[in-house]
Amino acid sequence: MLAVIHRSTPPSGAGALALAGPPVVIRQLQWLHNLGSERVAIELGQDELGAQVRRLVSEQKVLSRGVVFVPAITPLSPRALGQAAGFPTEARWLALSESVVGNADLTRLFQRKSVPGALVGRLDPPKTGGPFSPAEVHLTSPIEGPVTVESLPGWGTLVDTPGTALQLACEALLGRLALLIHAAETWPGVWVARGGRIDDGAELSPPVLIGAGARVYSGARVGPGALIGARALIEPRACIEQAIVENETIVGEGLVVREHIATPWGLIPLKAGADMLPLRDPLLVARRAPLLPARLTHLLRIPP
Repeated sequence: MLAVIHRSTPPSGAGALALAGPPVVIRQLQWLHNLGSERVAIELGQDELGAQVRRLVSEQKVLSRGVVFVPAITPLSPRALGQAAGFPTEARWLALSESVVGNADLTRLFQRKSVPGALVGRLDPPKTGGPFSPAEVHLTSPIEGPVTVESLPGWGTLVDTPGTALQLACEALLGRLALLIHAAETWPGVWVARGGRIDDGAELSPPVLIGAGARVYSGARVGPGALIGARALIEPRACIEQAIVENETIVGEGLVVREHIATPWGLIPLKAGADMLPLRDPLLVARRAPLLPARLTHLLRIPP
C-alpha cells in the first residue's frame, strides 16, 4: 500500500498537534503501518512547522522507515505529491489530510476494483457526543473519472486545532474512545506516564494525562480536561483546567491556565489562529539543565 499525507488548505500544521501524547502525524503513521503501508510520502511546508513534523517523524526509527519527505512552498494535490515522492505513475495510492485521525480499515478501498477517477472513503466521527467532524480519505487513480463515495466502518475525524485535540484526548482518557495511551490509569480517568509524579495534596479531576517525568506539586489543581506534557512542573496553587501544558514547561505558583496552551513563552488560546499572550512575570519558564529552583527563578526574574 502506498500512501500520502498532504497538508490542509490553508496549511495548519495539524500533524504536530499532540493527541494524548503522540502527535497527530505519528498516530497517522501507526494507523497506516498497521494496515501494511509500504511507503508514505509526507508533505512538509517550508517553515518551522514543517521542520517540526520532520523532527517528530525522524525520531521514530521504526515508523520512519519507508517515509519520504516532500517539501513544498504551496500545497500539492495528492497525485502530484505521490509523483514527487517517486511513486509509480500507474499506481493508486491512499491520500489523507494531515488533520485526519481514526481507526477505520482503509484497505477496503484498495480491495475495490480499479476504476477511473477517485474513490472517497467517508469516516463518521466517534459516537461519543463530542463536537467532532466527519473525515474523508481518498484513493487516487492515474485515470481521470468520476468521484465515488463509500462509507467505511470504524471512526474518523478531523483534528485541526489544539482544542479539538484536547476534546478527543479527553474522550479517550475517560474510556469512551479506543485510542492508545502510553500511560497507566492510576484511577478512573487519570493517566500517568512513566516517571510522572503526583504529590500528596495535589487535587486531580479526570480526565487528566500526566506526561513522562512530569510532576504535580502538593496544592496544585489539575483537571478536568488537562494534558500535562513530558517533564513539565505544576507548582503549588497552580490551576490547570481544560488546558494543555507543553513539554518542558514550568507553571508557576498560583497561575491559572484555563482554555489555553501553556508554553515556556506565554499562553496561547485553544481557539485556532489566536495570538500568544506573553507573560511579564516568568511564571512560565522553560526547563533547563541544570534547572534552577523555581523559587530562585522567580526571585531573580530570569526572563523565559
